[in-house]
Order: sequence, then C-alpha cells, then structure tokens
Amino acid sequence: TGINAEYGNKATHNMKFVIAYDGSDCAKEAIRYVLPFLPGHDVIVWVGFKPGSTLCTSQEEYENGIMRRHAECMEMANEGLAMVDDTAASALPFIGIVESGRSIGQELVQAADDRLNADCIVLGTRGQGEIKSKVYGSVAQSVLFEGSSVPALIVHPGACATREQGGGHSVLFAVDGSERSLDAVERGGKFVTEGCGVYVYHAHTKPDRFVLVGDFGDVLLENSNYEQQCEDLENLQMKLALECRDRVSTAAHVEVPEDDFHFVASSSNYPLTGIGNLLAEKSVDMVVVGSRGETGMSRIWNGSLAHDLLHQAEGFALLVTHQVATPAEGKKDH
Repeated sequence: TGINAEYGNKATHNMKFVIAYDGSDCAKEAIRYVLPFLPGHDVIVWVGFKPGSTLCTSQEEYENGIMRRHAECMEMANEGLAMVDDTAASALPFIGIVESGRSIGQELVQAADDRLNADCIVLGTRGQGEIKSKVYGSVAQSVLFEGSSVPALIVHPGACATREQGGGHSVLFAVDGSERSLDAVERGGKFVTEGCGVYVYHAHTKPDRFVLVGDFGDVLLENSNYEQQCEDLENLQMKLALECRDRVSTAAHVEVPEDDFHFVASSSNYPLTGIGNLLAEKSVDMVVVGSRGETGMSRIWNGSLAHDLLHQAEGFALLVTHQVATPAEGKKDH
C-alpha cells in the first residue's frame, strides 16, 4: 500500500529512504521489512567504505587497493538495489567514505542529514545487547545517539516474522504527553497504512492516595485532592488520545477506525515492561518513540526508553525520531 509524506503546508511528495547495507542477514531483514512502505518513494542504498590503514609499498599499490575495495562496496550496493529495484520509485547506490577517526554510524547520519536530504534512515541490528554493542561496536547505537534530525528505523531480528504472525502491520506509539512525543506520533504516523492496528501507550505516575506529612514524614494522611487528581489525569489522557489519533490520521492520510485504535494507559514506573507485554500480546511489529538525543551521564541519569528498546527487546522495528532543532540552530526542519 505504501505510505504518504506531507510536511506542514507543502504538497504530498516522495519520501527518500536511505538504507544502510553491508550484505549481512540483519541488513537483508531490514530491507525485507521496509519493502511494503517503499512503493512511490525513493531509495538510496548506502554502503560505508573505510579505506583502511593497510601498509603499502607504493602509491600504486595503495590506489589499486582503494579501487578494489570501492568495487566491492559497489557490488554490495548493487546487491541491495536488486532487492528494492522493482518496488521503489527510484533506487540509487551511494558509497560513503568513512574518514579516519569517524565511525560508520557518524558518517551515515551526516550523509543522511547534510548530503542526501533523507526522510528516513533504515538499518538492521544484530540484537546483540548493550554489553556486546559496547565491546564490538554498534552502528544502530551510534545512529540512535548522533542526534540526527532524520528519523531512524532500526529493524530487530524477527520483525518480519512478527508482522506475518500478527496477520499484518501494527504500530505502537510510546508517548508521555510532551510535544517531543507528539511530534514522534506525527512523523511515525507516515508508517500507518490502511487497516493497520494503532496502539498508543501512555506511561504515567498514578496520584498518591496517601501522603506523608510532619517534620519527619511520620504522619500518613489521605490525599484530600486524590479524586480531583485522578479526574484531571483521566481528562488529560482522553485529550492525549484524541490528539494522537488526529496526528496519526493526518500524517497517514487515512482515517483510523475506532476498532483499530487502542489507547493504553499504564501507571508502571518502568514503561519498557508495559511495552514489552503489548508487543507480545498484540504482535506489534513497529514501535515509535521520541528521543531527546542525550548521551553519556545525562542519558544515564534521565533514562532513555529508546536506548532500552534498542537493547532489551526483539522481534520488532524501532522508529526513533529525535527532537528537531529549529532552523536557527542549524538543523533542517522536517
């Protein structure tokens, strides 16, 4: 069925998918997963090329080695193109030369952001977990935390099987009510197709029925505002559900029927648990989440649902949209 793309007041236009390809099984799974979304849109198969640091006895030997490696990368790109050629509106290869001191993920993000004007980065992940990712490196993790303005669709092993077992495509949007998460709903809504199941998961903090008071917090009193706080939360969630449904419908250019739209509220302090349960129960094959793009101690301190989903769950595709900077801050506005 394909998907539509519309930004602001601009006319509907082709999206441009940049698919990272290295010939691995996880890269092939990523292409198989994204194929239903490609009709009518443009594709670039991106292959990272590291010249390497092999010692050569002459300049001629060095140049010949570079040419051989470039030819191998082009052959790999053509292999990826063969998988999408009959589906996409157009498909082209792109060899990204990774400069010394930079990672493949950094080069991919920069190319998608600045040179290719991409609408979505697509790549597979081996699902090796956080520790192995740190030891052996992970392009998916690098892309996730580079803070790209381009959404990244990271395909876990088994995502295609989940979609087939569930009898079709379904998307789960993880929201917290912030503009960042609502922006993720709107941008991820482009992957909602006709007949697609839509789940919106809202993790919230339940009002306290009792509160501790006194100099040492040793007196337990019933919260006099408890009923009002519960009513306020319920109203907020109803408003949030309607906002999410409207944004999905607008982005997807399809009306989401009530039977296909599910708003799930959870008071769990650890949303990954609730999302994991929904993934298993409903055979959801795509999760959409917004990211602040934080790294280092800031991410550890504040937590990151996108990071947890990347490393602690499997059998689905993870669409991560980063908080988009304003044009004055030097980022393009999607």
